[in-house]
Amino acid sequence: MGIPKFFRYISERWPMISQLIEGSQIPEFDNLYLDMNSILHNCTHGNDMDLLSSSKLTEEEIFARIFTYIDHLFMTIKPKKLFYMAIDGVAPRAKMNQQRARRFRSAMDAEKALAKSDTPINKDDVFDSNAITPGTEFMAKLTKNLKYFINDKVSNDSNWNGIEIVFSGHEVPGEGEHKIMNFIRSIKSTDNTNNQENVNVRHCIYGLDADLIMLGLSTHAPHFALLREEVVFGRQRNAQHKTLEQQNFYLLHVSLLREYMELEFREIADAMPFKYDFERILDDFILIMFVIGNDFLPNLPDLHLNKGAFPVILQTFKEALLHLDGYINHNGEINFKRLSIWLEYLSQFELMNFEKDDIDIDWFNQQLENISLEGERKRAKHGKKLLIKQQRKLVGYIKPWITKLTTEVDPKDVNDADPKLSLSLPEEEYNIKSNLPFLKKLAHDLGVFIVHSKSKDSYSLKFDIDGINPHETTEDHHERISQVRKTIKSYQSSIVVDDEEELDREKSVYNDRFEDWKSQYYKDKFHFYDTEEITDVAKNYIEGLQWVLYYYYRGCPAWGWYYHYHYAPRISDLKLGLDQVVKFDLGAPVKPFEQLMSVLPERSKPLIPPALRPLMYDPKSPILDFYPATVELDMNGKTADWEAVVLLPFVDEDRLRDAMKPYLEKLSPEEKQRNELGTDLRFIFNPQVDTVYKTPLKGVFTDIEHNHCVEKPFHLEKLTYDQIEYGLLPHDKMGIDLLAGFPTLQTIPFSATLKYNETLVFQQPSRQQSMVLEIQDIYEENNLTLDELAKRYLEKVVYTKWPYLRESKLISLFDATNVYEGKHTTKDGKKHFKIIHRSADIHEQREFNQLKGSMIRNYKKQNAVIMKNIRAFVRVLPVTGLIRNAEGAYIKTYATVPEVFPLQLMVESITNVDERYVEKPPVPIEQEFPLNSRAIFLGDYAYGGETTINGYSSARRLKITVNKKFHTSEPTVGKDMVARDAGLIQFFPSFVIAKELNLNKLFLARITSRFLVTDASGKRINVGIPVKFDSKHQKVLGYARKNPKGWEYSNLTVNLLKEYNARFHDFFHNLSKMANADIPSIQDLLPKLSGADATKKLKEITDWIKFVTELFVTVSFESDSLSKGSIRNVEEYIIAHSHELEQSESKNLAKVPREAILNPRESFGLLRTQRFNLGDRVVYIQDSGKVPLFSKGTVVGYTTLGLNLSVQVLFDHEIVAGNTFGGRLRTKRGLGLDSSFLLNLTDRQFIYHSKASTEKKTLTKKPTSKGNAELAERKKKQIQQQRAQQNAQKEADKIRKEVGHDLLNLIQKGDTAKVEKEDEGKTADGKAESTESVDTPKVEGKQAKSEILESLLNKDDSTTKPDETKLPEVLPPNKAVATSVFNAVLNQIESSDDPNVPPIQDAANHQPAPFQTLDPASLPYNIPAMNNVYPGVLGNSGQPPMGPPHHPHPHGNGYPHGYPHPHQIPPHMGHMQYPPMGPPGFVPNQGPMNGNAFIHTDANQQPPVDKKGSKKLKHLFKNNKAKTDDKKKSELSKSASKKNFTNKKKSDDKKKSDDKKKPTAAAAETKE
Repeated sequence: MGIPKFFRYISERWPMISQLIEGSQIPEFDNLYLDMNSILHNCTHGNDMDLLSSSKLTEEEIFARIFTYIDHLFMTIKPKKLFYMAIDGVAPRAKMNQQRARRFRSAMDAEKALAKSDTPINKDDVFDSNAITPGTEFMAKLTKNLKYFINDKVSNDSNWNGIEIVFSGHEVPGEGEHKIMNFIRSIKSTDNTNNQENVNVRHCIYGLDADLIMLGLSTHAPHFALLREEVVFGRQRNAQHKTLEQQNFYLLHVSLLREYMELEFREIADAMPFKYDFERILDDFILIMFVIGNDFLPNLPDLHLNKGAFPVILQTFKEALLHLDGYINHNGEINFKRLSIWLEYLSQFELMNFEKDDIDIDWFNQQLENISLEGERKRAKHGKKLLIKQQRKLVGYIKPWITKLTTEVDPKDVNDADPKLSLSLPEEEYNIKSNLPFLKKLAHDLGVFIVHSKSKDSYSLKFDIDGINPHETTEDHHERISQVRKTIKSYQSSIVVDDEEELDREKSVYNDRFEDWKSQYYKDKFHFYDTEEITDVAKNYIEGLQWVLYYYYRGCPAWGWYYHYHYAPRISDLKLGLDQVVKFDLGAPVKPFEQLMSVLPERSKPLIPPALRPLMYDPKSPILDFYPATVELDMNGKTADWEAVVLLPFVDEDRLRDAMKPYLEKLSPEEKQRNELGTDLRFIFNPQVDTVYKTPLKGVFTDIEHNHCVEKPFHLEKLTYDQIEYGLLPHDKMGIDLLAGFPTLQTIPFSATLKYNETLVFQQPSRQQSMVLEIQDIYEENNLTLDELAKRYLEKVVYTKWPYLRESKLISLFDATNVYEGKHTTKDGKKHFKIIHRSADIHEQREFNQLKGSMIRNYKKQNAVIMKNIRAFVRVLPVTGLIRNAEGAYIKTYATVPEVFPLQLMVESITNVDERYVEKPPVPIEQEFPLNSRAIFLGDYAYGGETTINGYSSARRLKITVNKKFHTSEPTVGKDMVARDAGLIQFFPSFVIAKELNLNKLFLARITSRFLVTDASGKRINVGIPVKFDSKHQKVLGYARKNPKGWEYSNLTVNLLKEYNARFHDFFHNLSKMANADIPSIQDLLPKLSGADATKKLKEITDWIKFVTELFVTVSFESDSLSKGSIRNVEEYIIAHSHELEQSESKNLAKVPREAILNPRESFGLLRTQRFNLGDRVVYIQDSGKVPLFSKGTVVGYTTLGLNLSVQVLFDHEIVAGNTFGGRLRTKRGLGLDSSFLLNLTDRQFIYHSKASTEKKTLTKKPTSKGNAELAERKKKQIQQQRAQQNAQKEADKIRKEVGHDLLNLIQKGDTAKVEKEDEGKTADGKAESTESVDTPKVEGKQAKSEILESLLNKDDSTTKPDETKLPEVLPPNKAVATSVFNAVLNQIESSDDPNVPPIQDAANHQPAPFQTLDPASLPYNIPAMNNVYPGVLGNSGQPPMGPPHHPHPHGNGYPHGYPHPHQIPPHMGHMQYPPMGPPGFVPNQGPMNGNAFIHTDANQQPPVDKKGSKKLKHLFKNNKAKTDDKKKSELSKSASKKNFTNKKKSDDKKKSDDKKKPTAAAAETKE
């Protein structure tokens, strides 16, 4: 089944089955299973990535990504008992046919992609996704690396070494998901089924295959969920690929899926002729769903999900259940007799398709409409019937009798024996025996009996006098008469045919045409139409249904069975295959190389051992026909290309083995090993074992120096069919009794109906029916007032966010007029709680009405949940965890931001509470901190340092060893970049903006959000610039922010509003006058324009809005980030910092109180209460997860994910799981982490001060006289240095002015200057001179970092790219350098007139940056450049440049307002990038200035540099360097190793040698 369609369909029909994972607010799971092939495909190419994108990945990078993905999924679920990883091994033959088709199709797609690629790509460099097949060298390497990864995690990650780890690799036969199902069946069926260990096991499977949904249902386990990435449809599917931290994950809860399905079948429960058992209906449902296609069988003809197959299958199954004598599927075995009844109903669907395809003029001429299903449907729609003349005469004969009796007879005046109650039916005249079926239907509709006299062999009708209520009212009597008359009329107005022979003739013609239609299908698809051959096809398909059902319920029944055809038989022909007894021979799985030769195309021959490759292409190969160069594709009613039928010849196993046999001896020992089958492995943590585990990738991963992991073979107990436990286990919990965290619909009363609701689960409204739930307000039905509810529940625990219930504390109830709140007071040393009731103010009334409207609308649209009215809301604080108090007890902690829910969706209590949030009393100190355990020190001496518990000084105090690791100083570059960004973006209160722009406050509020207008057709269009979203609790980063006093807007927003007003002044002006209007129309806003012109103008406006908002980064209110340029600068500095050797020291401390020690694994709640600010230094303190313990980093962003804070950290060192924050870093140092993994070192919120450290602090605050003298001397030196810098700056300004004028003259010289530049930029041997030798001084150690930091704070980033970062020579050299000396000098020049005019940029940097879609979760963003907003918000001119995106910009340079000409950018914003103006495809002219136009020129063909100016600047820069101790200049740091010193010396010698070889002109310039 195609997962996008099946998953989408069930999600739209049953909308709440999937839960978005937000932090830790998900159930706990015992077992986590990974279908690893989904991960492998995601980490090598992914479904949303370009086919050729994986050409950029090495195997090492792929392995690192796989490790990261596994770790991410593990940390998301955190299994408590078992972690099972399964890679596909050799598959059953039935699956290999599909694998063969997919891999040939994949090879064809890759060839097409290579052919269409604009850039030449060596196909050998592209990762072949077919390598993800058992037996390839890649899979063998993967297994080795995964073993290394597992050993590392078990040895070093506390979450891994406390559970059972099982790995089933590619060498173990079977598909990954079915290996998982075998394991689940085994643990469910072994031992004692009454053992609580084997029931209510909480399973979670990760995987993307739709089969997993059906497999999950087949287990009947209520505590079962599927973990999967967010599925995106429509335009967003092709959006920018997300990083793992940005990826949303969902849990598809089988518990909810089961409950929704039970609602589907509840309507027929009472009408079924045998006992209703939902578990058995579930088994039958799994079977019937096979006919829409799976990995082993093609779908039955015309049964396509996107063409309405799902409701057809459900409805026909419901109808069949009403006519069966039992269930079809019994523990995985099909009852063919009962299956045939359902197939009869399903055949009606085939007839409908036949009639739709075959209708023509002859159809109507032959009156086939009379006996067709479509004709019957139309007659039913209009209340008509089809009768023969004799039947209609019979109705006329009965009419006067039944009418008279109904009208005149009083049941109290007659008895049952009265002869007038009977009517004899003449046999000869009306042919009663032939028309008996019709007569029975007529009698039923009229409410009379048919009486048959056996002695006379005659029929008569008898009036049912006993069926009339003797006490009926006059109204009831009239209603009965009316009903009889309507029935008679419907029969008399029927469509009439002459006789039965005419109907038989029409049926014969219909059946002949139906057979012709079917024969054409077989001729087209099978190239035959013979009853015997069709019977073989049907039998093979029925065999397939039984094979798949056994596979799902018992395991693989036969390794060698497969379906022999590309297409399925017609539905009505399946009955030909039911008369058989199906048996299978288990057989054995094939060898890995046999599968490779069976499924891989010739294009993938590098994946085959060299000895076997000739079989794929040698003309003499006996199996060359197995590998066609091209294959035919048949869409076969599908819409997506990947769903097409691949018409490949099936592989003959005997021919394949015979052809391979002579070549097998030529295999190398390693290849022979790859061709063998293996067994599962179990990994066990043993602290007594301490070995070295060698890395399989030298230079990428390091050896595991202390490996405590033991590998052992793992053999699963094989079960016979009668040992398998089917259905529910005796103690399985269901509904409201489900274990904590598992959702159920049953905690709230509701009624359910299937409706067309246009439910919006994905990106477009659903066109299918949804199960709509109408909520009952249980509190209103029980007449509970808000006052009573407040007394019961305020400040108490309740449960909200139905159906994914979450423990919360109720803090307020409110309706349109009343507010109930709680207040805590302290009196006489005792705490008191008081309920306060007050009237709602006008703002609260408005909030209530807005919430009511939006929630009624959103619940209906998104969840298919109907609330007719919301009379009140509850405001709650969700529980976030437990926090340890001073006494050592763990108490609940709650979120700081309240959430609001409708009162009727609040649940008072649940059966099973979540043990994670149960408060715990203090435990003895030796239990909380066991001997030799590790913890975190919170004292001032080594805050965040590693601590080992050595013993106990008393019942409340510890003996510890603290290991302190430190550098000479912690880097503060993060804080420096925060200050830098603060100068770029200035925020102002909304009232200030409104006053400065002369705008109505309400209009400002609406125009900066969604401002809807209607177009000519009445469609609602947004014309606002959405920088804030109050209802969603979101803002646009850098444009708006909210504080307790209200909204503030930045100068970026101001510039956009100014441009909006300038571009579309009339529209903007008229719109501002309608701030109080609901939804104005475009005609009201542009009254002077015609309808067509107004529509065109509206299109221009919306295009411009789309253009300027394309790069918006939307985040929650609490989120923030450094700008992209600042993040890059932090990385640049940190790279230098990371090369400084870390120092360490240890101290033994005694009598340490508990408060000075933190156990991170028990302190998630406490750690989540931390505050984080941009630039803070943090340390990773958990002994599990993606980051090595005690890794340090800098906070560059943070955002809220549900109730938790995700902190974006730029670590000091690269990490395997790291990323580049979407390309914002050039090294993999970035990672988004939950705040509970980090300790804030800058803002030390948990610091414990001992008495000694407090006294020490007090003493340091009172310096001695000697200390005062030293401070005064330092201050004097600082003042002198500042004055020297000021004088140097004046000199620099003067030189910049001179050089600026010179350079502007040089730019206009044209080709002559270009030639001079080319000559001067070359050395004596003709090679271009590197600018790095000109302006990269030798710096090292602390001096290097200080100089880098100074350059970061002062530099202009307009021409700096991530790969062009200049680092001190102690680091590995950066390959990318500036293109010319021109860049190095040009960026220092300022205009002589305006201090805010930026440096002139070279021609190469005039090209605007291309658009890139930034994902909100990534946080780092580009700050668009803007005209300065000094000190009056609007600046001096108050008018932006003009011109819509569709027209040339008035500046003549193509930059919109908010994106000014590069020569007008403030100097501190020179690094910003500017998107091009205009619609997609519009590119402004680029190049050096020539008047007001830009002329394109090559970036390497630039005007020459004024050497004089360059020398002056270099001289100035050298003299302006901060003075450093001569001794430090001449000596290396004592902490540097001898090896580093030797390497450095060699590097310096080489550089001196290279300098001597340079031409004299360049050398002279360098020396100066």
